[in-house]
Amino acid sequence: MDENYANEDFLARWIAGALTPEEQAGFEASDVHRQLMAIDNAASSLNGPDIDVEKALALVTEKNQNVQKEPTVRRLWWVAAAASIALLFAGYTYFFGYKTYSTGIGEKETVLLAGGSLIELNANSKLSYKRFGWEEDRIVDFEGEAFFDVQPGGDFKVRTSKGTVSVLGTQFNIRDRKDFKVQCYEGAIIFTPLTKSNPTELSQGMMLEIKEGQIQETKFSGDAPDWKKGYSSFVEQPFSTVLEELSVQFPVTFELNSVQTDRLFTGRFTHKNLESALKTTMEPMGIKYHISADKRIVTLSIE
Repeated sequence: MDENYANEDFLARWIAGALTPEEQAGFEASDVHRQLMAIDNAASSLNGPDIDVEKALALVTEKNQNVQKEPTVRRLWWVAAAASIALLFAGYTYFFGYKTYSTGIGEKETVLLAGGSLIELNANSKLSYKRFGWEEDRIVDFEGEAFFDVQPGGDFKVRTSKGTVSVLGTQFNIRDRKDFKVQCYEGAIIFTPLTKSNPTELSQGMMLEIKEGQIQETKFSGDAPDWKKGYSSFVEQPFSTVLEELSVQFPVTFELNSVQTDRLFTGRFTHKNLESALKTTMEPMGIKYHISADKRIVTLSIE
């Protein structure tokens, strides 16, 4: 099994040339060997800094610091072996690891992928994908909210907590927070839920939401999600959803007191100014608010 090859003891024996012919043949046929050779080939074309072998040894063998010292010649062999193993695993992590982008509260970021696809992250969102082999494996893992402008090419998939969105080339928005919503702005997309439900195809102007475990399809209008225009809007949404979105766009927490959060709200608020956002959401609901001196806590009360 490949996992038997990806451990320090086996790799140390490989580096020392101590494998049996059967072990060597099996290792050379494994994915681990293929990937390590790919790392070696790629790394050979790079100019990197000098390696501190003693430091690499310390990182790899830290857990064995209390072991009795061995003769100098044997220790030097392990210095080289440990350093090589450390470099191999570092290379493995870099070449076959994931690139991750994330935004904090009130932050937005645009990510340009190989091939020209754009992903615009809303606040408090996270996106990750494999560093290499993108053209063969166009898959991203995502949570939060983002607008995707995908260029034509091979299959493009977005994995979320509720399921996978698959496209070839189109524009769509995904919101994966406490609520889940997908809006197709151009072309067509397919949503495959994690449950055993059948995939759902959405064309331009169609929206899919998951409410209380049920998938609902509706139509919508507009050429871009509201958050890209600098505000959040709601149509008969629970006030708890409004408070959640306020906490995504502004670094505040709410003290609710006796305020009911299941009441429905219709309206919108700007992302540019906290005071304005609170005024346009609280006053229509008959709610008073007080902002703490450090602007971190908003206390709500009924008028």
